[in-house]
Amino acid sequence: MKQTGSCACGAFKYEVSSEPKGVAACHCKACQRRTGSAFGMGVFFNAKNVEILSGNYGNYMHTADSGRSKTNMFCKSCGTTVMWTAEAMPDGIAIAGGTFDDTAWIQPKLHAWASQSHAWFTFPEDIPVLQTSPGDIPVNSPPPSAK
Repeated sequence: MKQTGSCACGAFKYEVSSEPKGVAACHCKACQRRTGSAFGMGVFFNAKNVEILSGNYGNYMHTADSGRSKTNMFCKSCGTTVMWTAEAMPDGIAIAGGTFDDTAWIQPKLHAWASQSHAWFTFPEDIPVLQTSPGDIPVNSPPPSAK
């Protein structure tokens, strides 16, 4: 599977040459702030299968809600966060789902950080919902404070 994508202005372009290792919707505050939306979509790959084709990008390193470091890679021209690396996945890289040229194939396999989700969001019943980060035990529904 080969997929391509870019930032909003088209300067920061990439190509992936494999199936993703996972796809997740994350409701943590950092993803809400990174995207300006209710949650972020991360498509996870082995870093060796992701090639940056063009663009001048910057890095923003911070501590995630999990307590581990995360580095966002964003286009220096338009500011779009295109991908990120994380201490929790040393050989991996995540790509923001909305930056792919073709998004029809992207389906989340889990929802993370339900404990920080917007009150109006209703979780689907057919995929795991985690109160915090991946690696936690899935819950059948988000905690009452998230509804």
